[in-house]
Amino acid sequence: MTPRKHGNSETREKGTRSTSVSVTDAALARAVVYNALSLGFQMPTAERLRRMGAGDRFATVVAALQELGLETASGDLHPEEIDALTASFVRLFGHTTRGLVCACETEYGNDNQFHQPQQLADIAGYYLAFGLKPVLASDARADHVACQCEFMDFLNRKEALLLAASGGEAGDSRDAGDDATLEVTRAAARTFLRDHLGYFGRAFATRLMVEDADGLFGWLGAVLRDLLDDECRRLAIAGGPVDLIVRPEAEDDTPMACGTGSELIQIQRRP
Repeated sequence: MTPRKHGNSETREKGTRSTSVSVTDAALARAVVYNALSLGFQMPTAERLRRMGAGDRFATVVAALQELGLETASGDLHPEEIDALTASFVRLFGHTTRGLVCACETEYGNDNQFHQPQQLADIAGYYLAFGLKPVLASDARADHVACQCEFMDFLNRKEALLLAASGGEAGDSRDAGDDATLEVTRAAARTFLRDHLGYFGRAFATRLMVEDADGLFGWLGAVLRDLLDDECRRLAIAGGPVDLIVRPEAEDDTPMACGTGSELIQIQRRP
């Protein structure tokens, strides 16, 4: 399915988040949107579209956006054949890291390739800190936008679970360890957004909105940009520039780090 129009996220009137939305519900709503984005920025399959709720016009994602006070959900959603979506995906993202729109963080900015391994190591360090181990023998990278959205989905679900267990905000819990874990989880989300997804994600989303203005992927780009703008306001961090450049293309020997199966990041117990 694809929306005919999604509007301009800079000029569109923003919604107002309901004051009755709890911090737990807000975390869950963010998780729902991040999960849909993670699925949507992978090669389309019937299963991924089903999990995104394409069959009912993304009603769950729309409801989550509305709960967060975001208006990106507006638009005329209509079905599109999976073959057409696949062709659009390849046109936009290519078969590797480069297409009309680059989906990998470390391809953005003026930094040379010597800095790229450091960035990838930093991203992987966030995943490993929460017991998330990249799937081996895969063909997507740790810095891919789908991988990063999945990590933010995980962090927000973790926050919601910790809040639900404590009955509310930090400090209400009977277990001080839960409060400490909640603060660590929130701090990780804030710094990951500041240094990674929030830094390059706005430029990625803006390019996608231009290149697929009336399609599903353009709508997902608008959703991501609105969500990142809202997150940066909420967490008082600076988002990256919408015109962040992509480095000149060179031979890519970056090691693979995330999978393209039903899950990008495989959660495993630490030894």
